[in-house]
This record gives sequence, structure tokens and C-alpha cells, in this order.
Amino acid sequence: MKHTFLRPAAFLLAAGLLFCTLFAPAAAADEQKDRLSGTLSSAKSQYEQEQNALEELQGRQKDTEQRITQLEGRAGELQAQLAEVTDALQQAQTRLSEALATEDAARRALAAKQAEYADALARCKTQMAAMQRLDGGGGIALLAQANNLYQLLSFASVLRQMSAKNSAVLSELDEQTTALVRQQQQAEDAARQAENARAALESRQIELTETQNQLAQALQQANETLSEQQAAALAQAAVTEQAKAAYQQASAALDAYARAQSRKYTTPDLHCSLDFGPVLQSYTAITCRFGAPDAIDGSGHNGTDLAAPGGTPIYAAADGVVSLAAARPSYGNVVQLSHGTADDGHRYDTLYAHMQSFCVSAGSVVSKGQLIGYVGNTGDVRGKNGGYHLHLELRIDGVRTDALRMIPV
Repeated sequence: MKHTFLRPAAFLLAAGLLFCTLFAPAAAADEQKDRLSGTLSSAKSQYEQEQNALEELQGRQKDTEQRITQLEGRAGELQAQLAEVTDALQQAQTRLSEALATEDAARRALAAKQAEYADALARCKTQMAAMQRLDGGGGIALLAQANNLYQLLSFASVLRQMSAKNSAVLSELDEQTTALVRQQQQAEDAARQAENARAALESRQIELTETQNQLAQALQQANETLSEQQAAALAQAAVTEQAKAAYQQASAALDAYARAQSRKYTTPDLHCSLDFGPVLQSYTAITCRFGAPDAIDGSGHNGTDLAAPGGTPIYAAADGVVSLAAARPSYGNVVQLSHGTADDGHRYDTLYAHMQSFCVSAGSVVSKGQLIGYVGNTGDVRGKNGGYHLHLELRIDGVRTDALRMIPV
């Protein structure tokens, strides 16, 4: 497109006339710029402070929510353990009852067998006493009455059989009694083991119940804390939103000032050829593109960040007039160039921020490729865009757009 920029002599004359015309309100404009910059700086600081407070509350709230999740998980585990112990305790109680019943049955069987043994022993004693009486007072007479040898021998055999029978009965009863004693001991041991198992399970049940109660108290307290934190975060969110609105309003006011400066220096005879050139001879990387989520208020990045060593020369993207050259809280050392109105009817400006220093002043006429400053890290360069870089903006009719669409880098 044809470049219709004013010839240097004519342009200098026009600029001189404009300077004379605007000299009187220049101080007022600078005062307004300083006031707006101060307001923005204060609003930004307040917003960041409130945002940090909100994030801290939200962080605590998240920690509490995680603790509640952990406590609920632990409560579920305890409930399952308690159910298992309760079921095992019921089974242990059943086994104990069975063992006690077996022990009681063994005790009664032993008592019955001991009574049977006592009766048998009494009968044997009675028989022995009778035999002693026969032997001492009439036993010989009975033997003398035997008519033959068979009767004599049979009588003696009967006595021996009676003695042997009694001995066998007593021996068998003694063995049965010994077996019953052993069974009773085994039943007592089983009952004792069952009781110990039941007591251990009961102790475990009490322990789990106490832990469950403590956990329920901790969970209740955590939920109460969470409710308080949620209320505090909600209140803080409202304060943060107000601070955000104030920051955005201050930023908009300062941007409006920059646009006003653009309109002030964009005279009808200032023509933009749209012939944009590179602003840096070299750079290391594009660290943040236009529209990327980077601003503190969550909005998209309003420029393109080109990382380069400190002191790297910065050049004008096109012919124009310096409409702003000052220090701003967020932009640091910043220069705005107004390039005029193009044949498409739109007004174009470029803005260069975070400069180490600039070598032009408001109202200066610049040419494409002219040195205007040096790469720095002034202003707000915290976060991922910290360090030395050039923040480049392209504004069309005062509205920011992606500079890479029209400016080669």
C-alpha cells in the first residue's frame, strides 16, 4: 500500500504547531496519567491481596474436604471391621455356650459314673464282709456239708468267680471314670479357650466402638470447620470480586487514557501504510501468545511476549508518532506509537512494554525500524512471563488484537 506519510519538514512543522497548541494541557495530561497509574497500582495490589486471601481459604477448604474424605473412608473401614468382630463375637458366644454345655454334660456323666463306682464298691465290700463272716463263724461247717468233691470244688469256684467279677466291674468302672475325667478336663479347656476368645473379641469390639466414636467426633468437627470455611470463602469471594471489578475499572480507565492519547496524536494527515516490520532483530522464544490465560483477573493475555536478553534493541514496527512514553505500574517503561488511519478506515497503534529504558518522548515522530528503547523487565513481570522480554501489543481502533497477524517477528 502506498505510504503517504508527511515529508519530514512538513511533519515537523505540523508537530511543532501541535506541540504549541497542546503545551498548556500537557501538565494536566501527565497529572491525569499519574493519577490513573496510581489508582491502577493500588487497585491491582488490593485485588492481588484479596485474591491471595481467597486462594488461601480455598486451599484450607480443600485440605478439610480431603480430611473429611479420609475420615469417611476410615469410618467405613471401621464399620466393616466392627461388623466382622460383632459376627465373630456372636459365633464365639455360640461356641462358648456349646463348650459350657459339653463341660456340664461331662461333669454330670462323671458324677453318675462315680456314683455307679461307689455303688459297685459298696456291693463288693458287702460281699467281702459276708465272706469274712462265713470264714469266721460257719464257713467251715458249710464246706463240711458238701456230699461230694464237685460240690466242694464248685463252692470254691463260685467264690473265686464272684471275686473276679467284682474286680473286673471295679476295674472297668475305674477306667470309665478316668476317661470321663479326661473328657471333663478337655471340655473345661475348650470352655476356657472359648471364653478367652470371646473376651478378646469383646475387648476388640469395645476398642473399635471407642475409635468409631472418636472418628465420628472428628468427622463432625471437620464438617463444622468446612462449613465455616465455605462461609468465609464465600464472603471473601465477594470481596475479591469487588476488588477485581475495581482493578478492571482502573485498568480500563488507564487504557481509555492510552486510547485518548492515540486519538490526540492521530491527526487526519497521519496515514498508516500497514507496512509493519519486525520489532526485534532476534529473540529466544515467544513465552506467551495473545489470548493465553495469563492475566491476574483470569482474562486472556492482551499481547505477545517475546523473550530476549536485557538491553536488546527495540525498533518501531512502522512510521508514526509517540503518543505515550512513560512508566506504568503494570507495563513498566512503556511506549505507544500511533501509526495513523489506514486506507481500510481503521486506526492503528503499537505498544511496547517492560522496557529497560526508552529513547523517545511523547510527540516524537518515528520512522519504521527506528530505535525506540531496549528490552527490560520493568513493571509486572512475575509468574511465567517474568524475566527479560518485550510485551508487544497491536491495537486497532483502540482494541487489542493479535500482533502476530500483521507484525512479523
